[in-house]
Amino acid sequence: HVLLDFATISCNGKACYGFTAVHRINFALGFFHFIMALLLVGVKNTRDKRSAVQNGFWGPKLIAWIALIVISFLIPDGFFIVWGNYVALVGAVLFLLLGLILLVDLAHSWAEYCLDKVENTDSQFWKSLLIGSTLTMYLGSIVMTVIMYIFFAGSGCSMNQAAITVNLICLLIVSVISVHPSIQDSNPRAGLAQAALVCVYCTYLTLSAVAMEPDDHQCNPLVRARGAR
Repeated sequence: HVLLDFATISCNGKACYGFTAVHRINFALGFFHFIMALLLVGVKNTRDKRSAVQNGFWGPKLIAWIALIVISFLIPDGFFIVWGNYVALVGAVLFLLLGLILLVDLAHSWAEYCLDKVENTDSQFWKSLLIGSTLTMYLGSIVMTVIMYIFFAGSGCSMNQAAITVNLICLLIVSVISVHPSIQDSNPRAGLAQAALVCVYCTYLTLSAVAMEPDDHQCNPLVRARGAR
């Protein structure tokens, strides 16, 4: 009755709020930022008066976001079923790709910063830090992969096995490409540090995916475990 009986939220005849509630809140947040993007079209620096929309008005913006969330709960379920199965799915893929691009850029900046320190100061600290961080990320990727194979890739879990194996193959390909002579000729500062960050990020995403899979084929021990996940 909170929704004035306008939006029916049910799962097999029982009240539920997980699937549609998540999409409603994300829809409100996405629509809010879409409006913000339209308001800031053409703004290139803080000298523009419209930049205050981005850098200020936090109270009104918070109220507007909450209002959009409330309005989203008045939209019928049918809209969010289509939204969640198609629009949100494409948006999620683009979001992950954008995040990966930003991480690669971060890895390049980090590696170049460390290399500059090594070249300018001949510091063993920065050299050890760069090598250590790279090895740590690769070690994290290996540990997560082993955990996935042990706990989430049992007999009958072909989808999990395929996802984990494809991710592992991609990690090997990315690592080999990062040190390939043609890549090194094009960008001498590219290397395993950038590949390591991509590896640990993609492995984390794969682990998150298999850990959230419904336990239809006894493939997710977290679902069967007692207590908090």
